[in-house]
Amino acid sequence: MKWTEIWMNLFGTVSLFKVNMGFWVGLAAVLLIVVLMNAVFWSMKPKKESET
Repeated sequence: MKWTEIWMNLFGTVSLFKVNMGFWVGLAAVLLIVVLMNAVFWSMKPKKESET
């Protein structure tokens, strides 16, 4: 399966701002991972301190 041909048939180009779509897909994947990690981190409640 050739992803470039599929992308070309759907959108008519394989680059955006003269940069290959592989770069943009990779950038979007990293951005998604960062957003999900931040959402998980900020939704965690802090541990209660144990009284000793």
